[in-house]
Amino acid sequence: MSADPASVPHTVAASFYDGQLARPQAVELQIGAGGVVLLGPWLQRQYDWNDTRMSERLQHAPRLIRFADGTHCEVADQQGLDAALTAAGYRDSLVARSQRRWIHVTAAVALLVAGIFALYRWILPVAADYAVRTMPPQVEERIGIEASKFVEQQFARTKLGPQTERIWRLFEAIAPQGGRPYRLVLVDGGPLGANAFALPGGTVVVTDQLIELAPDDASLQGVLAHEIGHVENRHLMRRLVSGTVVGAVVTLIAGDVSGVMVALPAALVNLSYSRDMEREADAYAVRLLKRKGIPVEPLADLLQRLQTAHGSGDASGWAHYLQTHPDTEDRIAAIRAAR
Repeated sequence: MSADPASVPHTVAASFYDGQLARPQAVELQIGAGGVVLLGPWLQRQYDWNDTRMSERLQHAPRLIRFADGTHCEVADQQGLDAALTAAGYRDSLVARSQRRWIHVTAAVALLVAGIFALYRWILPVAADYAVRTMPPQVEERIGIEASKFVEQQFARTKLGPQTERIWRLFEAIAPQGGRPYRLVLVDGGPLGANAFALPGGTVVVTDQLIELAPDDASLQGVLAHEIGHVENRHLMRRLVSGTVVGAVVTLIAGDVSGVMVALPAALVNLSYSRDMEREADAYAVRLLKRKGIPVEPLADLLQRLQTAHGSGDASGWAHYLQTHPDTEDRIAAIRAAR
């Protein structure tokens, strides 16, 4: 009658550290189904598996066997220890076994990348939206004041002269009433050229060059309505909060924000989110213009003029994906379809 292989201890050489002496003792480990027996010239100890913790197997480092009394052994004979543990019926944890299989490692990396992408693409924007919705209006107003000061320091004052009063009246005619205070700032765009943008709290900045490019009042009001849409939807605050959170997460994951491979998905998704905001602002502008009885076609015409003035056209391939605005032709088509 043969004995059960699991009941026959297998012997492996090891170095024993008792926690008191720095110098190890040469011992033999008898590994069986019931646990580990440690045998040396002047010691004999027995530990069951509940009192024993096995370190993960590494290719070029001794394996550690830790015991409940604070002592441990180092085993250099990896193959001998593997054979003894297998014979004793001992199995590493699922995580430890998976780390030694490239298929499992590849799957884990894929899941991690998918999780990071989902975090950037959906979870962080939702969290940013919630944070902005619950933010006291005074906070946004204060940020808007500081942003306005900064912007006005960067640009020269408008050179439009008497035209400014007419433009302010056009803005006041469409700016929402009874809510946040709106303010129009006219500047000389300089190198920025024909452009307009919104700041938190209700400030809309428009350059002289954009006003000169607009063929009529309706087209100018269309651009102003678009920027009001950014304010009403608190787009800049959402971007600010989302960007702050993304930056913190990138730093935690990469340890350095210059880690291109980690930072790239965050940058791409943030740009895509900006394109969503542009579409949302266009839709708001169309609704506002219709409510005020102003035609929407001039806004589409001015967008076409802006595209020509900037001389860039719309991109394709990766350049298309990296744009912060949707394709101008797509925006024009959507606005004209909403007439």
